[in-house]
Amino acid sequence: MNGDIGCEICRDLLPLVEDGVASEESRAAVQAHLQSCPACRALAGQAAPPPPVPDGAALLRRVRRGTRGFALVVLLAGALFGMGLSGSMDMFYNSLLMPAMGAAAWFVWRWKAAAVLPPLLAGMSLVCWGLRWGWGMETGSLPGYLIWAAIYCVLALVGVAIAGLFHFALKKEG
Repeated sequence: MNGDIGCEICRDLLPLVEDGVASEESRAAVQAHLQSCPACRALAGQAAPPPPVPDGAALLRRVRRGTRGFALVVLLAGALFGMGLSGSMDMFYNSLLMPAMGAAAWFVWRWKAAAVLPPLLAGMSLVCWGLRWGWGMETGSLPGYLIWAAIYCVLALVGVAIAGLFHFALKKEG
């Protein structure tokens, strides 16, 4: 045993000392041991390099991708709820839901949402009409569903415009 502590204790405390989390007493004991023990001094010189710092840009991309995926799920769930699960296509809540869905789409695709939403809503309207027809549920006429899909597209595009303008206004001031 060299110094006040043994080699085993020194090896246990060495990572804590190198990370700067060991107490002053432990740090002093390890330093005293390292002065008198060449084996532990060699071990301290061969300490593993600190772990690599995560790339901030890559981490931010992963977080954004996850947020966009969540917003996309909310967007699709809102469209299904608003168009397919309601008993009638002229439900008042859709006039509130579709602009909110358009705002969510803006956060997913930015201004591309204006081009993505109309075919998405029209396609979902056709799917909902087909499912209701296939399950033998009461369905309106297909042209009626498509007219409501066009109305919902306009409401969703209003939401896209509102979200984009809010972003533009807050970016200019902030």
